[in-house]
Amino acid sequence: MKILIVGQGIAGSVLACTLSGRGCDVFIADAGLPGSSSRFAAGIINPVTGKRFVKSWNFDLFFPAAMRIYGQIGELAGTSLVREYPVVRLLSAPGEVNDWSARCAQADYSDHMRELPHAHEWEPLLKSGFHFGEISRAARVDFPLLLHAVRQHWTDAGRFIDQAVDIGQTDSWLSEFDKVIFTEGFRGQSNELFPTDLWRVAKGEALIIRFPDFQGHSFSSMLKKTAIIAPLDGDTFWAGGTYQWHFPDFEPSSGERDFLVGHLNDMLDVPYEIIDHVAGVRPTVKDRRPLIGESPVKKNVFMFNGMGTKGALLAPYWAEHLTSHLLDGQAMDPEVSLFRKGS
Repeated sequence: MKILIVGQGIAGSVLACTLSGRGCDVFIADAGLPGSSSRFAAGIINPVTGKRFVKSWNFDLFFPAAMRIYGQIGELAGTSLVREYPVVRLLSAPGEVNDWSARCAQADYSDHMRELPHAHEWEPLLKSGFHFGEISRAARVDFPLLLHAVRQHWTDAGRFIDQAVDIGQTDSWLSEFDKVIFTEGFRGQSNELFPTDLWRVAKGEALIIRFPDFQGHSFSSMLKKTAIIAPLDGDTFWAGGTYQWHFPDFEPSSGERDFLVGHLNDMLDVPYEIIDHVAGVRPTVKDRRPLIGESPVKKNVFMFNGMGTKGALLAPYWAEHLTSHLLDGQAMDPEVSLFRKGS
């Protein structure tokens, strides 16, 4: 089966590798348009999120698929793309501490959450007065390395098309390809081949920081309160993120910078340098479920999108799901239908 994937963010890259691994002749078209969140996201997989410490949807189903598929793509890149990092969770208010303890006591959370007497390697950097918890089976995927490796591999194979795909030319593409799959990120909300009112895209921003007094200090976990700090290569860290439902452009903003700095200052008691400020628009959906399926107006044209803030966790499992649908005739899960309630 010859397939064109439109868009080379994380969703498109993972889907391309999954389809190719099943023997499909896959081409990727991408014009490098601005605003993509994949290039600037930290690639964090976190099993327990939110103020109420709720386990991520179907985490125990999705996580093994993610670790396996990122391992396979890492072989393509010639290096490891994913690393398990526990999350050290800072707890302050008494109610928050009590809620954490209660969750730890629940059987279906005990494999992911525990109370800590200290904050491991983060302790010298923190303000006093916190209680600590730990979230295990968390991880970080190196998105920039993954995107570069996939683009290079497809370019070397002569199957990367460095251009945008005009929706009006879809019939022309279908004369060459058996299927066309749009993985356009937030731009999918404007794709007239997939009408839905489920979109609610959000701009996110993050800071890239360095701790000058702790260069060379080893960090083997992420740190989370309102903001999350994740180790990157060398002595740099990703610190984010924010949500803006209304935004005039794709550029980083001073207001969101101040917002992040305020939350970092609530956590940290050491100086840090801001070495970059990045922004991207997430393909988020109202009910936080992906949007996957065939266009209601154009046969053999599909959407694979809407992974949102949990794209690192969701993309591999659902890439396999769509692949099984296309190649094996497996029925699509109605939870990710383009036509589910609310559309």
